[in-house]
Amino acid sequence: MRIQVALKCSECGNKNYYTTREKNKKEKLELRKYCPKCNKHTKHVETKA
Repeated sequence: MRIQVALKCSECGNKNYYTTREKNKKEKLELRKYCPKCNKHTKHVETKA
């Protein structure tokens, strides 16, 4: 089963992306994505959608 999560920029705190992940994972999802507010690629961390 998959759950929906939001990806939040670690620098400015904006929720820029929404995605799904497996429910039984213990660690949080971390991806390097583009942040339009910061105008650069930053680390985005999983939060509740």
